[in-house]
Amino acid sequence: MSTTASAPDVERSGDTSSGERRREQLTYWAYRVGERAINLLPRWLVLPLAAAAGNAAHDLAAEKRGLVRENLSHVMHLPRDHPRVRRAARRAFRNYAKYLVDVMRLESLESEDVAKLVLIDNLELLDQARATERGVLLCTVHIGGMDLIAPALHRYGHEMHVVADDTTYGRLYEHLREIRARHGLRLIGWRSLRPLFRALKEGSNLVLFCDGGYRDGDVPVEFLGEPTTFPAGPAALSARSGAPMLPVACSRLPDDRFRTRGLPLITATSDEPAELYRATQALADALGSVIAEDPGQWYMFRPVWPQTDADRARASTALEAARRGEDWTKRSE
Repeated sequence: MSTTASAPDVERSGDTSSGERRREQLTYWAYRVGERAINLLPRWLVLPLAAAAGNAAHDLAAEKRGLVRENLSHVMHLPRDHPRVRRAARRAFRNYAKYLVDVMRLESLESEDVAKLVLIDNLELLDQARATERGVLLCTVHIGGMDLIAPALHRYGHEMHVVADDTTYGRLYEHLREIRARHGLRLIGWRSLRPLFRALKEGSNLVLFCDGGYRDGDVPVEFLGEPTTFPAGPAALSARSGAPMLPVACSRLPDDRFRTRGLPLITATSDEPAELYRATQALADALGSVIAEDPGQWYMFRPVWPQTDADRARASTALEAARRGEDWTKRSE
């Protein structure tokens, strides 16, 4: 069998590659045009427009709307079609649109703007966490204005790192990396995790998002009253690096400013399954309490809890094993 591609195959391959490049260029320039327009207008004018766009997206994006309602029904312990759940889902879309505006305004955001925009409740907790001169794992969820955490803490000399997908939209990735670096947030490509340990060892902090959704083999937890999983990464990094985990929230206030606060520190003492479960469950409890305070600020467009009866059974079995102190990793194989 010949290993040489036929002429039609080569042509199709070239078309695909060219199409991907065109799509990447269009995405980059569309973002830059939107970014420029948003930065030319005052924030007080842009945010109501963003809220209106969020309402429109809620009404048009039936699949995403369903996912958000499903997630919020777990948080609020109500049916997904309950009026309160529907109102919270609409707020989530509006808050996400306003969050995107604030992210795009990072290009022109100055330190004095950050001081007015973000209030920090308990900075001393981060100083306490850094007593060992190692970095801290700032663990959060997709709520409020999490991208404003780094600029707020950068004003006090703290640097952050976050893992980002560097495999697609390369030109846009580089643009966003440059902007975030000016605000003390360094992007680390997900293909190489060695820089994570280096950053923690050198005293830099690492931002981790923990609400990625159920995945068989991750750490079983009870999250907002129901079994699912959290990624093992935060607790494993804590155990192997000695860095504590600091659950953190950056919630939007009624006047569209933000309030950032840390919750009690959590440290994993080993990477044994029982200890990973203990630390991760404590993290799930802390971050779940943040979401429960105002569910309409949580914009998660992926399912967070198991979606099938088989996955729900696996999640429950693994969680029961972990609670009994058994090796839950063997239960998910």
